Parts: sequence; C-alpha cells; structure tokens
Amino acid sequence: MNQIPAFLIEMSKQMHEQDNRCTAEPIWQVRYKRYLVTEQGYDEHHWEIIREDDGDPVYRSHIDSDYKKLAEALIDSDKDWCIEWCDDSEIVLGDEDDFIASFSMQYNPDGWIDLPDGYKRLYLQEVEEVIKACLTEADARAFIARKQHDYPKLYTYVESMVYCPQMIELRNWILSLTKAEVSNG
Repeated sequence: MNQIPAFLIEMSKQMHEQDNRCTAEPIWQVRYKRYLVTEQGYDEHHWEIIREDDGDPVYRSHIDSDYKKLAEALIDSDKDWCIEWCDDSEIVLGDEDDFIASFSMQYNPDGWIDLPDGYKRLYLQEVEEVIKACLTEADARAFIARKQHDYPKLYTYVESMVYCPQMIELRNWILSLTKAEVSNG
C-alpha cells in the first residue's frame, strides 16, 4: 500500500485544530471588498463626489457623514463655486467657516445637491470578491501573506460546503488521516 504524503497528514492536523467559526463543512475563502457604481437607493453603501475629468474623489460619504467635511472639500477644490453658492443662497460670507457652517446645515444628503461644473456624485455598492478557496485557514493565510500586495485588503471568510457531497467526502477523508486531540478542560 502507498504511504500517505506528509502534506495530507499536516493538512488533517490543521483541519482538526482550526476554528471552524461555527460553520458545518467549512471551506476557507480569501476575499476583498470592491465597489460598483449603482443607482441611489439600490443597495448603495456610500456615495462619492468625483472630478469628472480625472475621476479623483473629492469626498466620500460614510454612514455617519459629517457634511462639514464635504464643505471643506469643496472649498479646497473650488473656492469660487463656494462663494457663488453663498451669494445664490443669500448667505453673507465672512470667511470659509461661514460657508462650512451654512452648507453643512442646508445640505440634504437624500435630495439634490448643486455641484460645481465638472463634479459628479456617484452611488456605490459594496461587493465581496472571492479570490481563492482553501481547505485550511493556514493555507488561506499563507496566500494572503504571499499576495496581499496585489489586492486591496484581503481577509478570510468561512463558507459551508453543504450540498457539495464530493467536497465533504474529500474533507472527511483528509480528517480521518489523524485523530482530533481531546482537551481535558
């Protein structure tokens, strides 16, 4: 009979020792998050104001957005437009702080926002991309250590192989190569 390769014995030990995160028949995925342009109200995660000519973001909203920061970003990127906005809104502009305070109080994130020419608001949806699937957490973490520089922030996620009988059978066979250590705790 052929001898079982050492890497399978090591994999079996790792599978017995790893935290399955309360998931039946676990498989480890390496993922990252990316953002797709969507419509307002359609599974949007956040929105950004960008310059149309170069696509550079001027402002990125957050769940707890501080619109004072949006006003500051507009001052930094187009001060003349901010002065004009104050004139149109009949706001006496003493200094930049007056614009920031007025804009922050009048801005409605769900309504229309007048933006300077050449700026656009994009709504973005967050999606998770699966890069790799592994039978052990150690293998997934080794991939991250090797390839993190090629991707946005990578992380592990445990998915279940339920309804994948061949994968479950393979996993169970690998697990059968070693015994789980029993803790006396």
